Amino acid sequence: RGESVLYATASRDNNVRDNVDFLPLSVEHQERFSSAGTTSGSFNKRDGRPGEHEILVCRLIDRPLRPLVDGGWRHDTQLLSWLLSYDGRRSCDVLAVTASAAALWLSDVPLRKPVAAAMVGYVDGTLVLNPTLEQMKHSRLDLTVAGTKDAVLMIEGAADFLPESLMVEAVAFGHEAVKVQCEGLEELGRAVGRDKKLDTIRSPPEGLQEAIDELYAAEVDELWGGELSKEEQSSRQSEISKGVARDMEERYPDEASALKSALKDLMSRRMFHRAKAHGKRIDGRALDEVRTIDSEAGLFPRVHGSALFTRGETQVVATATLGDSGMRQKIDKIGGMEMKRFYLQYTFPPSCVGETGRVGFPGRREVGHGNLAERALSPSLPTEDEFPYTIRVESLVTESNGSSSMASVCGGGLALMDAGGPL
Repeated sequence: RGESVLYATASRDNNVRDNVDFLPLSVEHQERFSSAGTTSGSFNKRDGRPGEHEILVCRLIDRPLRPLVDGGWRHDTQLLSWLLSYDGRRSCDVLAVTASAAALWLSDVPLRKPVAAAMVGYVDGTLVLNPTLEQMKHSRLDLTVAGTKDAVLMIEGAADFLPESLMVEAVAFGHEAVKVQCEGLEELGRAVGRDKKLDTIRSPPEGLQEAIDELYAAEVDELWGGELSKEEQSSRQSEISKGVARDMEERYPDEASALKSALKDLMSRRMFHRAKAHGKRIDGRALDEVRTIDSEAGLFPRVHGSALFTRGETQVVATATLGDSGMRQKIDKIGGMEMKRFYLQYTFPPSCVGETGRVGFPGRREVGHGNLAERALSPSLPTEDEFPYTIRVESLVTESNGSSSMASVCGGGLALMDAGGPL
């Protein structure tokens, strides 16, 4: 597009992975500094591990594509995209989604429909398709829409307090552009003529789902009865899973993955049925009932701002730190050094869900959830003229049984107010 060029590939392993009940798909995206005629600011001048923005683009690529790959596909599959030439006029994020989707569509991986993406801005009261970076400086909307010719699969973005009706219009506006691209990909697919590899896809044995439904529906309904705590539910769910594997092994040998999938399907359907038929969630709450909320600000004596926010069994400790311009987050990007005045850093240690695991450099989930919370708080911040400070918010999740990213928004807002920020 213009003078921006993206190279995208889709590859899959020849062998099928046994005993997995998920799609083994990995996505990598890299914006090479040479694409803009520059080089990395690092010591060895080599493009290294992905930055936060590249990780967010990987997540953008993954989310609309994963659900459209055939459910029985168990080959390790990898999508790679490199930005090789960048004209500096527009963001190439949606281009990376469409290019990766095109590579997957032209491969023998059984993607059911072509997928594409488009970006929508809102400048001077008008929706703008794939706005330039200059237009985005004045845009009240930053929206990415991805989908097929028939439906929207994913929306991602942020807005400056826009009405719901305009957001619905923006999604439909973006989807019109998606449709055009998908039709082009259909034509390209017909020209290439690559057959999809279907011979290794294993369908579940006939009658398996019906057998699981008949034997375990009552136990699942009891599990979702709303009388168990999270810990008790987790323990009981583990017992049911082990029981299914043990009791059905002789009847369905070598079908461990199919048994897991069938039980998961039953649990999902019974959870939905309970909510629809009885108006109850699995923890006993009504559909319009919010978990118990408790919050406290000014928690720590030596930090600028702090808060403890608890919603049900989800809890975050948030802190806010104020500083001068030297504390701004410096991000080396292909468009030049970005200096962020406000940034939110989210940490989700394994202990918050009663587990052990790796800690240290943030994982992709932490980067994505932190970005989500940061974008939610950003429109409520005062301008630099009103509040001339660099603002850093940290959110540490101490317990999780619900949306910890939204708890980070609440805790982060409290911590900012405790620090004297006029939100």
